[in-house]
Amino acid sequence: MTTQQQPTYLASELVAQVRERSKGRLDARLSGEDVVVKRFMPPQSAGTGDMAFLTDARYADAMKASAASLVILREKDYEAVFGAEGRTQGSVLLCEDPYAFFAFASQLLFPVAATPGIHPRAYVEEGAEIDPTAAVEALAVVKRGARIGARAVVRSGAYVGEDAQIGAECLIHPNAVLEAGTVLGERCVVQAGAVLGGDGFGFAPFRGEWVKIPQVGRTVLGDDVEVGANTTIDRGALDDTVVGEGTKLDNQIQLGHNDRIGKHCVMAACVGIAGSTTVGDHAMIGGAAMINGHITIPSGSAVGPATAITGWGEKPAQRTGFFPALEGKDFQLTAATLTRLPQLRKDLKALEREVAELKALIRKEEA
Repeated sequence: MTTQQQPTYLASELVAQVRERSKGRLDARLSGEDVVVKRFMPPQSAGTGDMAFLTDARYADAMKASAASLVILREKDYEAVFGAEGRTQGSVLLCEDPYAFFAFASQLLFPVAATPGIHPRAYVEEGAEIDPTAAVEALAVVKRGARIGARAVVRSGAYVGEDAQIGAECLIHPNAVLEAGTVLGERCVVQAGAVLGGDGFGFAPFRGEWVKIPQVGRTVLGDDVEVGANTTIDRGALDDTVVGEGTKLDNQIQLGHNDRIGKHCVMAACVGIAGSTTVGDHAMIGGAAMINGHITIPSGSAVGPATAITGWGEKPAQRTGFFPALEGKDFQLTAATLTRLPQLRKDLKALEREVAELKALIRKEEA
């Protein structure tokens, strides 16, 4: 990502801004001098002006010896690392979640660089509304009726279709495509090559042919959604395809038309979800998982990598599993057998005990 000249902060200023950016949910307590900091570094290589954070006990010794101006760790870890005498050089920030502090603070230390305004080589149609603080770079295309919010950035070569809406502080990377009617909340990130609002895979079978069904819904993203490079999210057939607030999508994911993805979900690369499937809040989907259409995955569920999901019950669960491809009927028989394996194992153990008892009885009678 292109960045401005990296800013510096007093530790107290950084704490205050992290508190604000986390909506008051993450606070920290400074112990020692209010030092000036500019970057994060590993504890073993940090020096003056650097910060180091601890989340893994394996790095406790490196943290203890670190020359960082500011070290960040949980209060319960402080004495374990520095002993009763405490840290004798530099300052300390005690924080409930050092890794989250690192994430929020890094956003402040590495702001997105952009010059507000419309580049003369951008193509903006009459009727588009672009906030004066937004940036539209060279060769970007913004069609009529589109609206781009405050401090949003549309990078070179990106396409924003008719009546699309981009919320405040969104970042649209080069060559991303937002088709007509696509809606983004605030602070969304769309990485290069992603396509939002392309036609869903909708065709009606008719006498051996496939008849296209026009896709007239939209793709709608909530606030703070991130979409990875070359990920595609189809527009709805009639209703909208929706991705909830705070959800993070990795590269090369496919979401089918009319999918409903909940809030604060995370999906790794190459996940494929067929149309009209609902995924509840806080779900975690591993890389290359394949999920059938027209099912509901409850909130809090997890799907392992390379796992095929063809159905789900009413309760949240963690599911992982795969086996090699088979002929259709063999697959059905194998799948049915696999679901019975726990009971079959119990039955087998019971039979083994019975056989052992019979053998013992026979040996006793023979004796």
